[in-house]
Amino acid sequence: MRILFVTRDDPYGALTGVATYVRDLAEALGKRSHEIAHLHVSPGPWWTRPRLRWTRRGSVLTGVVTVPAVSRTEEERLRADVTWSEVEQVLTRALGTIRPAVVHIHDLSGVPAELVPTAQDAGVPVVVTMHDFWPFCRQFLLVRRGLVPCPGSDGGRNCAKYCAAQPVSAARRFAQWADQALPGGVRDGARWALGLYRRRSGGSGSQFVVVNGPSSDGVPDEHLVDAYAKRETRMRHALLRADRLLTVSESAKTVYVRHGYPEQRIHVLPLALRVTEQVRRRVREFTGYPVRFGYLGRVNPWKGAHLLAEAVRGIPAPRAQFTFYGAVTDEDRSYLTTLSGRHPGLHFVGRYTRGDLIRILDEIDVAVFPSVMTETLGLVGLEAQAAGIPIVGAAHGAITEYVKDDTNGLLFPPGDVEALRARILRVVEHPDLIARLSSGTSAPRHMAEHVRAVEAAYEDVVRTWRRAAAAADQSTSVTSLAVASGSQSEAQEDARA
Repeated sequence: MRILFVTRDDPYGALTGVATYVRDLAEALGKRSHEIAHLHVSPGPWWTRPRLRWTRRGSVLTGVVTVPAVSRTEEERLRADVTWSEVEQVLTRALGTIRPAVVHIHDLSGVPAELVPTAQDAGVPVVVTMHDFWPFCRQFLLVRRGLVPCPGSDGGRNCAKYCAAQPVSAARRFAQWADQALPGGVRDGARWALGLYRRRSGGSGSQFVVVNGPSSDGVPDEHLVDAYAKRETRMRHALLRADRLLTVSESAKTVYVRHGYPEQRIHVLPLALRVTEQVRRRVREFTGYPVRFGYLGRVNPWKGAHLLAEAVRGIPAPRAQFTFYGAVTDEDRSYLTTLSGRHPGLHFVGRYTRGDLIRILDEIDVAVFPSVMTETLGLVGLEAQAAGIPIVGAAHGAITEYVKDDTNGLLFPPGDVEALRARILRVVEHPDLIARLSSGTSAPRHMAEHVRAVEAAYEDVVRTWRRAAAAADQSTSVTSLAVASGSQSEAQEDARA
């Protein structure tokens, strides 16, 4: 079966959880004799037109859709999220080149949602995995400016009130372009240059210095409320055209249902990662101080890295060590170190590869997952549990589906630094807790099992399309036969007359 994956980021170049999962899924499906093609977005200068170019990585054909940076009003950007005729024409050409049996969309940001009906009009069934909340949250994961969790769009009112786009500085536009378009080493250099520019402009250069969002008593622009509401409605209409809608957790499904998606249309299919089958799973036991706490993944405000840094204050240094594993700028490292009170047990390892992860997980006694954003799953949590590592996690989103308080981990109210510090101190003061919580962890689903479930979804939607096509052909044949029979009867009556 020929399958077309659609993502925003290059799955072979990005470091996000979705990119990692898509790579693993493509590799696993390829080993089962499926033919995989990728289509992803690349930002281009604002003066260019959307265009398509092809590359090949081994047996995988990759289409890169270059989309110009949209210098438009907020209302125009919202409309472009749903329909953008020039991009849709490029996508139609891509479908004609690849001729897939099924399209599997993993990320619609950067691609107009009309891709779903466009593919179906071309005779191709569509499966959509909703890894985030983009269809009703342009912040992706229900976090307002100022790092305030958001309960939902409220028909566009919360979006217009708290998150409507502000004028974007040239430095911010450059940062967004660099993150998406430059290779790793060049990207790191660009980030350093941007940090230097910010410092010389009087700022700290750290992304953790956030601007507070609008106050709750503000009045939103009713035109923007209407624009956000229309975007959400049109997004939902386009997505409900899909042949199969998947979310990666029950928690995510609940949020979609709350935003108007019929419960029976959404199927929950938790993700799997190949690396979770490669790690050494063992019961973690206390072998002496310091207890080794680890933060895994992107070191940014949405993942709550600052909460852990602040919670470290007051934890006895000889008894606890805190290591951040993930890319971090010098400015962010300096800010988080200061926030921790320059705790001597705080360390930053920097960017790591998937090959490093197996070793890293063996160095951690307890993982800390303090996300501010509403996690739809949280792949670093699955990686930790696969190795038998208990988690101290924020009690919201999908984290609560696999972290059970005082059974295989400890939960704390999201954003509550004092509560997080209390959970850490509990582990430090009662280290035998580590082995008990570790014993309660369970390994996530294996990739082989996950792939079989994905294949079943593909086969089901393709089978349904074939049945519908056969029924349509049969109906056409019956109609043609009836017309022919009627014409023959009329001719016979004319002859008798």
